[in-house]
Amino acid sequence: MTIPVILITGFLGSGKTTLLNHLLRDPEMADSAVIINEFGDVAIDHLLVESAIENTVVLQSGCICCTVRGDLVDTLDDLCAKVARGELPAFSRVAIETTGLADPAALVRAFLTEPILAERFDLHAVVATVDAVNGAGQLDSFEEARHQAALADILVLTKSDLAAPAAIADLAARLKTINPGASLVPVVQGQIAPAALFAQVPAHPSRRSGDTLAWLNSEAFAASDSAGSHHDDGIRAFAVTLDRPVTRDALRGWLRSILSLRGVDLLRMKGIVALRGEAAPMVVHAVQQVMHPPVQLPAWPSDDHTTRLVFITRNMEPEALRGSLEVLVARAAA
Repeated sequence: MTIPVILITGFLGSGKTTLLNHLLRDPEMADSAVIINEFGDVAIDHLLVESAIENTVVLQSGCICCTVRGDLVDTLDDLCAKVARGELPAFSRVAIETTGLADPAALVRAFLTEPILAERFDLHAVVATVDAVNGAGQLDSFEEARHQAALADILVLTKSDLAAPAAIADLAARLKTINPGASLVPVVQGQIAPAALFAQVPAHPSRRSGDTLAWLNSEAFAASDSAGSHHDDGIRAFAVTLDRPVTRDALRGWLRSILSLRGVDLLRMKGIVALRGEAAPMVVHAVQQVMHPPVQLPAWPSDDHTTRLVFITRNMEPEALRGSLEVLVARAAA
C-alpha cells in the first residue's frame, strides 16, 4: 500500500502555511508527515512542539515535521528509515509545502520517475493557494504563479473576505481559463476541513477506475477551449477528440514524439484512448516530459467510446496536436 502525498504550492504570501496550519489542527491529519522547504515563508513552529529528533520534530498534534535539507528523495527515505527503526511514529500521509517561487512540475516529476518514491508514495493532489487580493497581479508578473495554477488539482482562493466580489469573480474566471479541470475552493484564514478539501480530487484511474470521467473532466476543457492570452504566457487549455481507435504502437509513437519535441511546453495532459481491436480503453497522463505509466481500464466508464485528451500547454495549438495524432493513426492504418 502506497502513502498518499499532498503537495501544497502557491505564490509568496498566498496563504500556504495558514492553510497547512489549519489542516494540521484537524484530528484527521494527526498521523501525517509534513515536509517544508527550508526557504518557506513562515515555519509552523507556533504549533507546539512535543519532541525533536535531529532535523525532525514531532508536533503536539502527532504530526512529524521536518525541513528539506537536500533532495526530497533523501528526506522521505530518511523519514521512512526512522519509522522503521522506531525513532519516529508511523505516518499514513505526507503533506509537502513548497516555497512561493517553486515550479511544482519538478516535484510532480520526481514522484513519477524516482523509483524510491514511486514504490512507496502516491501523489494524490497538487493544491495551489491563490491570493484573492494580489493573485491577478502575480499571475500577470510571475511565470511561477501561472505554472502553479496550471498544474493544480485544487485551487484554493485565499483571503476571499478581503477582496471585492467583482475582483474575485474576474480572478476565478481567469483561473478557470488557465486550468478548467481544477476545483476552485474559496477559504477564509485557511479554514477548510481536510476531508472537504481532498474530496475535491477524483481518484486516479489506477486507484479507482469508476472515477475516470470525473478525473478526466473533459467537458470543462471542451467548454473552455481557451485561446490563451499574453497575460498568461501563452498558457492554453483545450480538449482533443478522435473518433477512430488507435493502435498501441501509434499511441506510443505519438506520445513519445510529443514528449520529446514539446514536452517542456506540455504542462499537463490527461486522456482516455480507444485502442484498436481491444474492448477496454487506455488512460494516459503526463506532466511536461514525464509520462505516468499508462493504465488499461477493465471496461469503458460510459457508452461514449471516443478518444478524449485534455491539455494545458504553453504556446501549443490544439489543431497541431490533433493533426499529428490523426497522421500517426492514418499511417498505422496504412
